[in-house]
Amino acid sequence: MPQYIDSYYLIDTRKLEIVYDFFSKFFPLGVKELAEDYPFPELSDYPEKIYYSLKELLVHLDADCDSEYTVYLENKDKSSVVKQIILQYTDDGKIILGLSIIGKDLSSTQNIEFLKYIKTYLHSKNACATIEEPPPVNSLEFIDFCNKRHRM
Repeated sequence: MPQYIDSYYLIDTRKLEIVYDFFSKFFPLGVKELAEDYPFPELSDYPEKIYYSLKELLVHLDADCDSEYTVYLENKDKSSVVKQIILQYTDDGKIILGLSIIGKDLSSTQNIEFLKYIKTYLHSKNACATIEEPPPVNSLEFIDFCNKRHRM
């Protein structure tokens, strides 16, 4: 199994348009949902609701600023440098968008240029890269997380 470099970008809003704009720009072949359904709240033994499409869940999370949720997606374009996408909805109304690319060297010029391009595109003030390490679910904790890792 290949090793992944994960990059994370804090987005200050949960607006659905930002997520779909990003998908259309960087994943023209689309993304593959890795879950069959989305119980809400996440990991609840007794969910209040079960969503059967990603769009339904994201519409809910766009309006519900206090709920945390993590969505894992796969890039349908097998030739792309980006293999997986993570949407980490924070418990304080933001999104941490994660991208996984195959690699081991966080400091390679090619990786750094790509990650900075994504950061600029997303207008993210806080971003970092790790080796297969998930981000926290709070934006303030995420900023601290970035300060202790490979910041971009």
